[in-house]
Amino acid sequence: MKDINSAPGNTSFTAFWSELCAYARQGLEALSAMSWPMLLACAIGLAFVITILPLAITLFVIFVLLKWAGNAGGFSWEKKAAQPEQPPQA
Repeated sequence: MKDINSAPGNTSFTAFWSELCAYARQGLEALSAMSWPMLLACAIGLAFVITILPLAITLFVIFVLLKWAGNAGGFSWEKKAAQPEQPPQA
């Protein structure tokens, strides 16, 4: 006997896969319509987004965490303000 109910999530996966294939076809059509200089510019831009931008964000987070850790330990690298001397008591 054939099951009349489809598996849960099967229709959503099928819809997702068909949308993904449609986007891939649309992207390939856009790439084939581009000129060589535009394709080079897109490749350089994509390389920037994939490599340099995450590196800059990671280094920023590391430096912020180091600064936070340095100030949270009760010590600081900055010079402390000199306390005024109290006059000797007699």
